[in-house]
Amino acid sequence: MNTLQHKFMLLTVIGASALCMAAPVQAQHAASDGVSAQAAAVAPAPGRRPDLVMAQAFDTALQAYERCHWAVAFEQLLGLAEDDHAQAARMALQMHRYGPALYGQAFGLSPLQLARLVRLQVQTPVVRFTLAP
Repeated sequence: MNTLQHKFMLLTVIGASALCMAAPVQAQHAASDGVSAQAAAVAPAPGRRPDLVMAQAFDTALQAYERCHWAVAFEQLLGLAEDDHAQAARMALQMHRYGPALYGQAFGLSPLQLARLVRLQVQTPVVRFTLAP
């Protein structure tokens, strides 16, 4: 492993540790035009959860993650990823990849689950940002 990989792993560990000490994340559900979030949620595709329900489930998964309940968070994120939740899929993939080194446990995915999560990531646009100097 080169020095850059070591730095990345160190930053990842520090970030995960900081998340365990941070206050729970609260999802933003208010619509900008004053319409309630429930009315703003679009009708889901057949077999898919409504957007508001998915946002609440993602918030619950983040709270489990922040409390270092890794296995619970992984299962919840995986369930959301099965409903095409891109952020949940990204987090589940990262937990799968870095599980033993970062969380001290492995998070298994079947080959089909892994392919589905990777495909979802490929289909989701990446938003890039830079930190100010």
